[in-house]
Amino acid sequence: MRALLAVCALLLAYVPAAIILSKRSLPDGAILPGPFIRYANSNAFMSFPVLPGALADEENHRGQSTLALYEDETLLGPAHSTNLDVQVDGRGRYSYWRHGTKMLLFSTSDNSDPNTNGRTYRVTDPRAHDPYQAQRR
Repeated sequence: MRALLAVCALLLAYVPAAIILSKRSLPDGAILPGPFIRYANSNAFMSFPVLPGALADEENHRGQSTLALYEDETLLGPAHSTNLDVQVDGRGRYSYWRHGTKMLLFSTSDNSDPNTNGRTYRVTDPRAHDPYQAQRR
């Protein structure tokens, strides 16, 4: 009887914890601070995320960026879209380029204004260098 009660108690603690932890499946990242700058009166907006070590696409290295853009908990894309596709088609397309400085050109999932739609935008990059990693050891 005690063993059955112990198993029941364990399950009562495990199930809620498993549900909570399963909701945290998204990688950590940097929340993009607004306001975002509308690009050429289009569906595109600009941001300049700071992710040390994150590689941006360049003229001679297209597709090298591994930056991922999230709108709330939804992964947007496709990444590496052309500037024209982000501006005209939008619908979550984005590109992370180095044009002197690193710039994220993105559109929201419904082409709304990210400054007023109430959603949070976050970027992650698995290859980005963590400048505080040595201090966490």
